Amino acid sequence: MDWTFWVGLAAIAGLWGLTQWAFSWRRHSDRARGRNSEQADGIADAERQRERGRFWAGS
Repeated sequence: MDWTFWVGLAAIAGLWGLTQWAFSWRRHSDRARGRNSEQADGIADAERQRERGRFWAGS
């Protein structure tokens, strides 16, 4: 195991930590606005579907 293994391991751990922090921050901000995570996910899905419809409609 040379130094590239340790650099790769640190990079993977760093990315994992960053994603965990981002998701926990999102959940916290959703709660701060008075929404629970299921509502927030539903709202995000609805917005995504609406934008997808606009894209395929050519507007």
